Amino acid sequence: MTRWRPPRLATQFALLLLISLLAINAIAALILAREGSGFDRAVRVQRDMGRLVALVAALEEVGRDTGTEIVAHSGTGYTRFSVAPDPIAPADARPLPDVEAAVGAELPGRAIRVVDAGGTPSGRQALFLMSLRLNKGAFAGQWLNTLVYPLPAPAAWRQKLGFFLPLAASVLGTMAVALVLTRRMTRPLRDLAGAALAAGRGDYGVRVPETGARELQEVAAAFNRMQRDIADFDAERIRMLAALGHDLRTPITGLRIRAEMVEDDDTRDAMIRTLDDMTVMVSDLLHYARQIHPGEKPRPTDLAALVASVCRDRGLSFTPGPPAVATVRRVALSRAIGNLIDNALRYGGGAAIAVTREADRVAVTIRDKGPGIDPALLGHVTRPFFRGEASRNAETGGTGLGLSIASTIVRDHGGELTLTNHENGGLSARIVLPASDLAVDQNGDAAL
Repeated sequence: MTRWRPPRLATQFALLLLISLLAINAIAALILAREGSGFDRAVRVQRDMGRLVALVAALEEVGRDTGTEIVAHSGTGYTRFSVAPDPIAPADARPLPDVEAAVGAELPGRAIRVVDAGGTPSGRQALFLMSLRLNKGAFAGQWLNTLVYPLPAPAAWRQKLGFFLPLAASVLGTMAVALVLTRRMTRPLRDLAGAALAAGRGDYGVRVPETGARELQEVAAAFNRMQRDIADFDAERIRMLAALGHDLRTPITGLRIRAEMVEDDDTRDAMIRTLDDMTVMVSDLLHYARQIHPGEKPRPTDLAALVASVCRDRGLSFTPGPPAVATVRRVALSRAIGNLIDNALRYGGGAAIAVTREADRVAVTIRDKGPGIDPALLGHVTRPFFRGEASRNAETGGTGLGLSIASTIVRDHGGELTLTNHENGGLSARIVLPASDLAVDQNGDAAL
């Protein structure tokens, strides 16, 4: 079952904005649906104004018979016209001054009364009643009465679509601008996350641009300062280890020469064994210091061929399978794999090695035949100088730097080293690295 991951900050912000805009439009639609009579009246007046102006002009110019015929044929399914001595708009009805003003602007100089209709003598719900007094012609002094019925819901909403088009355009435009801005606003966070992952792999040289909002600039500046401080501290620590290892070689060599001169065999052998152990420690210190800051450049490499080369150097048989390409520092990774194989041979009684390609990853698995490691210690054995038993004898565990060096090298490649006790016995060391899709030649190098 795939674990649910919360969406990115930019996505969350865009969704929040989209939901807010849709909610606002939904509220506007509800208000328009429930309180839409004013909107409906405005639409009808705008739509029928041309017919009304033409009808008034005609009635004031033609004779009575022709005018009566024109009025009879001017009505529609939702508008009724009639000419009468009195206005149809009751004096006690609620006036609609906004509609009166709109009609008066098109037909100035005439008495106009527009009221809210309510029920009509026919029992049909009307939208509004309008009476307009004619000033000249055969009908001078009489009133052109207009009864306006509301449009059916489908037709009315078609008229209202024009109201929602600007809203829809504003939603799309706002979303487009918001997506661009949020991606730009959150880019420093993405850069910071990538730099933090690189720092976790031991890359203390990575820096993030100090851009964006002031808070993001402060976070980036603090991260960069932290990286510089850690890099300086780490460099000083490595210089100290390298200097210590280098400076100890001379006195150890001198002590060994003096130990060779001791006449008592037991004392001489004990001193030489101790000095040999110290030599191994110094050698591991120098190797550890060199592996922390390797100068080798990474290149695409077939790990199956690389592992075969490491096995040949140790007299082991390994048949490479299909190419499993990753971008690595060959010398450094060879040392990491070699350390794990040496541990399996020295403490586990043998090594079974496999290289596999798994989707976008490459895995190198080294399993020994030994007793494994106490589960309580599995999370600690890759720490520098940590050993599973207390002595510093090279035959029973060395200095405790081999697994630490291997883990550091793998982590610097963006991979992971995991140690587990196999269910059928023995310790399983598994290196997982990001895969590359580049082709390789017969030597295991990328084919350019």
